[in-house]
Amino acid sequence: MRHARSVSLYRILRIPNEPKERVRYALHVGVMAVSVGAKAMALQDDILRLARLDRQVVQALFEGNTEEFPRALGAYLELRSSLKREMLDESVISVEDATTREILHKISSGDGLRSDKIVERIQELGGGDLEVGELDDADVEELGSELFYSWYSHHEYVRALAELRPLILRSDASESVKRLTGQIKSCYAFQQYDAAFGLCRTLLEASIRDICVRRRLLPEPDNDAVLLEKYSWERLRNKISCGPLNGRLKNLYGRLSEVLHARRAVEIADVRDVFGETLLVVEELYDSHGF
Repeated sequence: MRHARSVSLYRILRIPNEPKERVRYALHVGVMAVSVGAKAMALQDDILRLARLDRQVVQALFEGNTEEFPRALGAYLELRSSLKREMLDESVISVEDATTREILHKISSGDGLRSDKIVERIQELGGGDLEVGELDDADVEELGSELFYSWYSHHEYVRALAELRPLILRSDASESVKRLTGQIKSCYAFQQYDAAFGLCRTLLEASIRDICVRRRLLPEPDNDAVLLEKYSWERLRNKISCGPLNGRLKNLYGRLSEVLHARRAVEIADVRDVFGETLLVVEELYDSHGF
């Protein structure tokens, strides 16, 4: 009886039943996991190194060290630009370390680190054309050829894609959440602002579905599909949030619904603003449930 259940489980999970094939399957999955994990660790190392360089820049400026300051600032700007390139085509970045996530938020949302403020001050004083984490023409040419091969100008595409940050979570998100986040960024880059705005509501719903499934907050029908359509939005909102977060979720959902119901037109600034708020709410929802 136990053997029959094992075979059934293999079929459900699409795992080969033959011992030799199972070994190959396990090795394949293991290699994929190591690859993803190594990439995440490399990114985390770069982010923490950026923070160390930031401290070195500030310290050199404070001490008036004219040799160390330009060296540290140059290394900081080079790594900042490299990270911008790495994150350009990422929809979701999963980082377990809280410090790394905090730094990611700062450099991808526009708040920046202290060195960024120093560069801004240098620019205000007319001290050159330093750019913090911006894409120069060479970056745009290279990334455009990698990401886009069509009638649309890759200059516009890459610069627009770089304006929207990724979703930053402690653990991985569902495939639907990843897909929708990427679609919003693509719609924005293609100047399809109504579509990008409306998809933010779908992203909220997909995130709620993901959390409900993980936390088993809703009964599951026989086919393992959680049919959220059977539950009112208010009931779902109250199941996964409370307090100020519940209010933010309610207000954001109402704002997003306006476009779906053709109550208003959408401008580029509207999309940037609502996408940023959507990511913040989604990140807080996942975090409040331990994900």
